[in-house]
Amino acid sequence: MGTSDGTLALSAFGSFTVGGRRVEITGRPAEIVRLSRDLPDYVADPNGAYSVGHAYVQYFIPAAARGLPVIFVHGGGLTGVCWEGTPDGRSGWLQYFLRSGWPSYVVDNVERGRAGWCPVPGIAEDSAPLLRTEQEAWDVFRIGPLDGYPGRIPYQGALFPCDHLAELNRQQVPRWVTTTELSAAAVAELIRKVGPCVVIAHSQGGGIAASAAAETADLVHALVLVEPHGLPEAASFGPSAGCQLIVAGDFIDFSPLYRGLRARWHAYLDELRELGWTADYLDLPAAGHPGNSHLLMMDGNSDDVAALIASWLEPVTATRSAKKGS
Repeated sequence: MGTSDGTLALSAFGSFTVGGRRVEITGRPAEIVRLSRDLPDYVADPNGAYSVGHAYVQYFIPAAARGLPVIFVHGGGLTGVCWEGTPDGRSGWLQYFLRSGWPSYVVDNVERGRAGWCPVPGIAEDSAPLLRTEQEAWDVFRIGPLDGYPGRIPYQGALFPCDHLAELNRQQVPRWVTTTELSAAAVAELIRKVGPCVVIAHSQGGGIAASAAAETADLVHALVLVEPHGLPEAASFGPSAGCQLIVAGDFIDFSPLYRGLRARWHAYLDELRELGWTADYLDLPAAGHPGNSHLLMMDGNSDDVAALIASWLEPVTATRSAKKGS
C-alpha cells in the first residue's frame, strides 16, 4: 500500500515457478568449452535431466492488502518487465495496483526472461526463435506509421514516449512460436495455486490467459484483456456469471491487422454475453482518452488507463465475490 511519503510497503514478496515437466536426454555428444580463463577446459555434457516448459512468477503482497490478487501476463516478445515500469522511467501498472492494495503476481512465461529455455533441440522449442526489430516494434505496436520510423515521427497525438524507443527495444526477448499451449497450461496452474483472482493480460498473453481462464473459470473473477489476440472460442468458457473486459487503444483504423482484431474482439464479447457473462469493451478514444498505442501500459497516460481498469474491476469483482459467497 502506498504511504504518505510515496514509499510502497509490502508484507511479503518472492518468486516461484509453475508448469513444465522433467525430461531426460541421452545419446548426445559432449562439447569442450572454456568457461573463463581461470578454469580448465569444461566438458559440457547435454545428457541428463532437465526442467522445461515452466513459467517464472514473482509476487508482491501489500502490507495493507485488499481485494483479489492480480495476475499479470505479458505479451509476445516481452517479459513481466513490461508491467514493472515504462521506457521513460515511470512506475508501471504493477506499482499502481500495489499502491491500491492489490496483491500482484507477475509472470515471465514459458521460454521468456527468468523462466529460461532449453537449448537442446527437439525438447521444448522446435523452431528457431524470433526477435522483433525496433522497426517492427514501431509498426506492430502502433507507435507510428512505418515510414515515420526513420525520423521517429509517431501518429499525431501518440502518447508512447518515442524518445525512449531504445529502452523498449532492450526489453524485447527471443520468442518461439511452439510454446503457446505450454504457456496457457502454466498460467492455468498459477491460477489454481493463487486461487480466486483477477487476470490482466496483454496481446498474445491475452489469448494465453483467456485459454487458461476457460479451464479455471470458477477461480477467475475478472479477466482484463488488453488488445488480445489468439482468443479461444467463447463457448469454451460455458455459461457463467463471470466478467471480462477488452481494452483498446487508438490508431486502430490505420492498421488492417488491428481492424481485423477489433472485429474479433466484438464478436468474442457478443458470444460471451449470450452465455451470460458480463463482457465489456473499453474504447479509450471514445472514452475521452486518445493517443494510446498497443503498449497501453507504457504510454504517457498509463496510470490513467490503469485507473479506468481498476474502476471497472472494483464493482464486478465485488459482485462476483458476493455471489460466490451466497
